[in-house]
Amino acid sequence: MRHLSQQLLGDRPLFEHIAGRFKVRPSLVGREYLAGLARERTGLRYNDFKGSVLMVNARVNPLVLTEKLAKIRPDSVIMDRGQVVVASARYAELERTVEDDGSLSQKKLLRASKALVRLESGDRLLFDYPWELLAYNGPAIGAVVGRSRKRLLVSPRAHIEDFVSFDTSHGPVIVDQGARVEAFSRVSGPCYIGKDSTLHSALVREGTSIAEGCKVGGEVDNSIVYRRSNKAHFGFLGHSIVAEWVNMGAGAVTSDLKNTYGNVRVMRDGRRVDTGMLKLGTVVGDMAKISIGCMVYGGKTLGVAARCEGIVENDVPDFANYSKSSLARLGLEQVLTTQERMKGRRGEELTSEERRVIEYIYPKTPQPAVSSP
Repeated sequence: MRHLSQQLLGDRPLFEHIAGRFKVRPSLVGREYLAGLARERTGLRYNDFKGSVLMVNARVNPLVLTEKLAKIRPDSVIMDRGQVVVASARYAELERTVEDDGSLSQKKLLRASKALVRLESGDRLLFDYPWELLAYNGPAIGAVVGRSRKRLLVSPRAHIEDFVSFDTSHGPVIVDQGARVEAFSRVSGPCYIGKDSTLHSALVREGTSIAEGCKVGGEVDNSIVYRRSNKAHFGFLGHSIVAEWVNMGAGAVTSDLKNTYGNVRVMRDGRRVDTGMLKLGTVVGDMAKISIGCMVYGGKTLGVAARCEGIVENDVPDFANYSKSSLARLGLEQVLTTQERMKGRRGEELTSEERRVIEYIYPKTPQPAVSSP
């Protein structure tokens, strides 16, 4: 439920990394149904660009995109494995590549790029899958500190209780304003603890980002947790990506290592993909709920607003309830009511744009097929 450039890497979303690299204030181009929510969340212009345009693929890895590549000449395009990464051209040339739904067509971009100077990158510049962010999350946190000798950056407005341990031997630890780290927590860098988040005597291992307003306890390893998500109790979250407004109950566990010590493979578009990763946990969609004592096998995806209990051996679709290896479709009003209640516990309300996006995507997701153990 976000523009692709709003994916987190380190301490900030991708569009902020890109803006810093190119020294510009960006505007976003994407599917029209996300326009209002993206403007609400980012304050940026959306599908509104004119004149000369520097277009950057939202899947670009900002840690690989070098300063040299960022200084692209006018009427040029940078390619990666046959895909457009960066294009510098006039608006009229790029406007024709926009589809009716607001998205950009790679096929049309490729046709438009034939009239431009094409530069093929020798490096892999684009992320292909969400889990690839995990390998670069620690380095992205390290890049915030850069060459500074200071490895522990704690905001004066953060609260650190006694008996807290910070290990910066492998990278920096950043604790943002309003964050609270309770006694007996151990935090290993590189790690980012976001604004107004709380660590409840947690063990947080390297490569982890915890965004704004989260509540985290138990053990977390090399994971990215988006804003307002809760894992407040004991349990393990490893090599996983958890989107916004997710709740993980006490004792919930994500597996991130196979018994065979082989690469984790996942299902994508009906085919099995080798991730190339020895460790990979779970990718969790916005508003998902994971029950107490729930155990999720490695490499699984839990969809938007999914609800899970027991042992999760399969991917769970959007708006589905998973129980005893069976799937059932959740009603739209169930989803909206649950989200309203969760936000209400934080003193927030479901915005009209959030409601509109949920109501838009709900009928477009397929009914889950009932599966048996």
